[in-house]
Amino acid sequence: MPENTKKITLKDIAARAGVSLTAASMYINGKAKKYHLADSTCERIKKAVEDLDYVPNIHARAIASKCTLLLGTIISSRIESSFWLNILGGIEEKITKDNYHMILSVSREDAVNELASIKFMLNKGIDGLLISPVVGSSNNHDYLRKLQERLPVVTINQCIEGVPGSFNDNYNGGMMATECLYSNGHKRIAYIGNHEVPRAAACKDFCDQHGIDLHFFDTAKEFLKECKNFTAVFCFSDYVALELYNRAPENGIKIPQDISVVGYDDMEFAQYTRPRLTTIRQHKKIIGTAAAETMLSLLKNKKVTERHRVFPPELISGKSVLKM
Repeated sequence: MPENTKKITLKDIAARAGVSLTAASMYINGKAKKYHLADSTCERIKKAVEDLDYVPNIHARAIASKCTLLLGTIISSRIESSFWLNILGGIEEKITKDNYHMILSVSREDAVNELASIKFMLNKGIDGLLISPVVGSSNNHDYLRKLQERLPVVTINQCIEGVPGSFNDNYNGGMMATECLYSNGHKRIAYIGNHEVPRAAACKDFCDQHGIDLHFFDTAKEFLKECKNFTAVFCFSDYVALELYNRAPENGIKIPQDISVVGYDDMEFAQYTRPRLTTIRQHKKIIGTAAAETMLSLLKNKKVTERHRVFPPELISGKSVLKM
């Protein structure tokens, strides 16, 4: 516990440990091994830090080292979902080994919110930016490409040309989901949810190639008003599919007898749905780990040979698709 309320400085630590200011600085900045500080010296400094409850001044450190050890991370939505928690877990586990910390924000899939978050983080002096960028007609892709001239930028689960990133092959995942429905005899197919994403584009392309008139709906509630015109639906995410599962009984709809359903993400709860939801598995933690690895390489000025690290999706077959 602190001995008093005055601000503890590096000079106080050095005096308490009986070492030079330079030695204290080396230890605090993680350079003890590099400069061969004796173990006994490190132990005295460590005890002084603990006794005085010393917290380094991040701004002073940034001026001296030209880095803050802060990485900005912006995700697109639903921070409480296991999808993003797993990705963030992968990032956090990797960056903390190099003494970096994360500043987190959520864009809510809004380009204006996203840009505000980026500028806030830049004002905090982040050393790099990990971001799941907003897609669609309104986006900040050009800004992010330009931002690379100032600091490393790595995308998470979305691809931007000219920017390194780690992501699932969501276009192929959309193809797999639609192929699953088509191969089971379904030709009256709908799509629910965000349609400005690769998986939706893939669904549309597949349907066009097979002469199917695909219909888009924003929500499960809207779809259910016209569901009798379709035999199958591809949902943007497992959360959208879950809403459909919950609303279907009150509309007299049975899954899969009346409507076949394919979700996306393979969230943990999908295994507990009845009938078990057929879905597309996205890699999660490994996406975060791979993005963090790329970021750390860029921060160390290492050459990144694989700028786009793409992970293939996997069809998880359940009981929610009826064979016609």
